[in-house]
Amino acid sequence: MNDSITIQQVVDLLNKDNLLVEYSCPQELLNHPFDYLSYSSADVQPNTFFICKGASFKEAYLQDAISKGAGVYLAQQRYDVQLPCIITSDIRKAMSLVAIEFYHHAYQSFRLVGLTGTKGKTTTTYFMKNILDTFCKSHPELCGVPKSAVLSTVEVDTGVEQHEAHLTTPESPDLQRYFAQTRDSGISFLTMEVSSQAYKLNRVYGVEYDLGMFLNIGEDHIGPLEHTDFEDYFSCKLQFMEHCKTAVINRDMDHAQRVLDRARAHAKRVITFGTLATADLDDEDCWVLRDIRKEDVGFTFTTSHGMKEQEWRIHMAGRFNVENALAAIASATALGVDEQSIREGLLKNEVQGRMNLFEKDGITVLVDYAHNYLSFKKLYESLKADYPGRRIVVVVGCPGGKAFLRRRDIGTLSGQNADYLYLTAEDPQFEDVRTICEEIASFVEPYHTPYEIIEDRAQAVEKAITTAQPGDVIVLAAKGEEVYQKVRGEYVYYESDLAIAKRLLSI
Repeated sequence: MNDSITIQQVVDLLNKDNLLVEYSCPQELLNHPFDYLSYSSADVQPNTFFICKGASFKEAYLQDAISKGAGVYLAQQRYDVQLPCIITSDIRKAMSLVAIEFYHHAYQSFRLVGLTGTKGKTTTTYFMKNILDTFCKSHPELCGVPKSAVLSTVEVDTGVEQHEAHLTTPESPDLQRYFAQTRDSGISFLTMEVSSQAYKLNRVYGVEYDLGMFLNIGEDHIGPLEHTDFEDYFSCKLQFMEHCKTAVINRDMDHAQRVLDRARAHAKRVITFGTLATADLDDEDCWVLRDIRKEDVGFTFTTSHGMKEQEWRIHMAGRFNVENALAAIASATALGVDEQSIREGLLKNEVQGRMNLFEKDGITVLVDYAHNYLSFKKLYESLKADYPGRRIVVVVGCPGGKAFLRRRDIGTLSGQNADYLYLTAEDPQFEDVRTICEEIASFVEPYHTPYEIIEDRAQAVEKAITTAQPGDVIVLAAKGEEVYQKVRGEYVYYESDLAIAKRLLSI
C-alpha cells in the first residue's frame, strides 16, 4: 500500500477534532500527496510532510528539514519560512491523527492487543506473543503468516523491523509505521505495551484496541520528568480502558473498582481474573485462580471459568508470574485461540532479564527487572514462599533524576525482607551514584539489614555471586538483560546482569 497524505486531508482531519488553528497553502498544493512523514530533521527526504514536535523545537530544525526536501510543516506556531503550513492547537494529538491517516489506519488490518500496568507488562506481552505465535503456526488457514508482531520494552518486531526498543510505547509516527509494517507483512496479531506516558503524551491518541489488559497499579513514575502525582499517573492509565473493545482486568489489584467502572462505561465486553477472594462467581466472564503449586521448574495452577476447571503449567520462576499467565490465558481465549495453543505458548515463555533462574553448587541466582514498589513487593513475597528460610542477597540501585519514591520504597522493602544488600548504580544519569545509594540506605538502616555500597555495578554483581554460600538466593534486580547504563545523557556499555551471571556460573 502506498502511504501518503495531503494538506487537505490534514485540514479536514484537524477541523473535525477541533485541533485546527489555521493553514496557509497555495490552492494547487492542497491535494498534492506527500509520501514521507517525519518529525526529525535528520530523517527527511524530498516530498516530506514534516512535523515540528516538542517544547525544545527550534526553527533551525525546520530550516534543515526544508533544505532536505520537506514540502509542508505542521506546528503549534508559525515560523519565518517560505513553506505551506498547518497550525494546530495541540501538536501531539495532531501528530498522532496525521500518522494514523498517513498510514491509512493500518492498525485496523490486524487484531491489536494492548496491556498496561505498573509491573508485569513485558512478561505478559511475551506470554501473549508465544501463545499467538503458536496459534498462527498451527492455523495457517486463519492467520497466513506463522507469527505475531510485538512492540515491547525489550524489542520491536513487525515482520519488517526487528531491533531493540528504546521507549515502552513509541512516538506516534513510529508507532503507526510499525502498524503499517505489520499490515504489509500480513501478520494477524500485534501485542504491545501501553505506558502511562503513551496517554500523557498522546502517543496513542486516536488508536482503538481489539483487547486491552489492565494488570495492576502502584505508585510509580512520579517526578518532574514523568507524572506530578499518583492521580495523574493513574488517570493516564485509566484512559486506556476507554479505547478497548474487550477489557481484561485483574480484580486483585488496588483500585480495581475504578478500572472496572471505566471499562464498563466504554468496552463492549469486560473480563475479570483473580483469586477466589475477589471473584464474582455469578459472572461467567470471571477467571478464578484456585491454587498454585511450585514445581522443580515453574508452577502448576488451576483455574475455573464458568463451569470449566482447567490445570495449567508455566516454566517461569516467580509466583507472581502465574497472575501474568492468567491474564494471557483469559485474553487469548477471548480472541478465539484454542486451548492447545495456549498451553504450548505458556510453556515456551522465557523473557531475557525477567525472572531468569540459575542454580549451581547450591546457589540460586535470579536476574529480574524488578524496579519499583509493586514489583519488589511481589518479588519478596515470591522469594519468601518459594525459598523459605534461605538467605536472600540483593543487588539493586535506583535511577537518577526520576521516580524518586523508588528509593524509599525499595530501601524499605529490602530492609524488611533481604538479608544482605549491595547498593549500586542503575542508570544514574546526572546524579552521583553514591548519593543515590546513601539515600536508599537511609530507608534500609531502621531495619538493621547489613548493606554495602559498591558504585561499579559489575563489581557489585561479581562480589554478590563469588562470595555466595550454598543456600543463598542472589537477586540481581532492575537491569535484567540491558547492556548499557544511562550516564549523563549517554548510553554507556555495561556487560548486563544476565551476562555476568552466566559467565560467573559458567552457563
